[in-house]
Amino acid sequence: MISAVILAAGRAERMGEQKLFLPLAGKPVLQWVLESALASDLDEIICVTRDFAPVRRQITLTDERLFWLLNYAADRGQSTSVIAGLWAANQGCDGVMFMVGDQPLISKDLINALIDKFDDDSALIVAPKFNGEPRNPVLFRRQLFPELLKLTGDRGGRALLEKHRRKTARIEWPEEQPFLDLDVPEDYDRLKRLAQEPVTG
Repeated sequence: MISAVILAAGRAERMGEQKLFLPLAGKPVLQWVLESALASDLDEIICVTRDFAPVRRQITLTDERLFWLLNYAADRGQSTSVIAGLWAANQGCDGVMFMVGDQPLISKDLINALIDKFDDDSALIVAPKFNGEPRNPVLFRRQLFPELLKLTGDRGGRALLEKHRRKTARIEWPEEQPFLDLDVPEDYDRLKRLAQEPVTG
């Protein structure tokens, strides 16, 4: 069983507004991520947010695999969302995939490729890379949960990739589009253009 934790509780300071609920081809940025996750082979999806109000107003998805989690400690950094999501994940899961809420063109094909690699390999971590650079999302095996629970501040699991690099399986992905995220207004303009084009996977 593979659970996913979608990190959607950031402040979005560089955008100057809550980027996850900006409209993108008729639906919020975060909904794109959720739809791809639900279209994939993930068994459980936990979305960690700092405020339920915009979720109730703008997210129209319902699914028995989708759960919402409010992170009251979100201002203390991304690690609090990682830890909250990990505690909420099904106790029987074999691994947890951490996804980010501002990567709207993430595809189910990429998610499933990471799951397939996880199932076929004994690696502790499975992660994609593009042009040799590590990208999100990242899938961690249960053995690393104790280390993830010790994260502090505004740190995700990237430090563990370096620590366990010899036990990390990487998938070279041929296109950049699934990894594009939303940090500054220029990113939003680019994503709006791409969202008008057919997205495969």
